[in-house]
Amino acid sequence: MFTGIVEELAKVEKIKHKANGITITILSEFVINDLKIGDSISVNGVCLTIIKSHNKKISMDIILETLKKSNLGILKEGDYVNLERAMKASDRFNGHIVQGHIETKGEIIAKQNLEN
Repeated sequence: MFTGIVEELAKVEKIKHKANGITITILSEFVINDLKIGDSISVNGVCLTIIKSHNKKISMDIILETLKKSNLGILKEGDYVNLERAMKASDRFNGHIVQGHIETKGEIIAKQNLEN
C-alpha cells in the first residue's frame, strides 16, 4: 500500500528490453536507503518489486501488460520518475491509501490551467 505522496524524483539509468517486458534500473539518492530485494516500490504510481539494489541503483522487472497500461512503456533512459516506498502499518498516512495496481489507461482530453 502507498499514500500517493511522492518521495523522490529519480533518473532512469538503464532500460533492458526482454522478450516478456523490460528491466528498468533507476538511480535513487533517497528512497534506496532502506530498500531491499523483494520490497514493493511505486514508480510513477505503479507498484513494482525490486529485484536488485546496489550502489544507489534499484532494478525492477516490468511485464508487457504493465507497459501497455501505464506510462512506464514510454520511458527512455535519462527520463525522471516519481518514487514512493510502500507504507508500513505503523506509518502516518499523510495522503491516501492506494495500491498502485493498474487496471486501465485513460486519455486526457482537456487541460485547463487555474490559479493556485
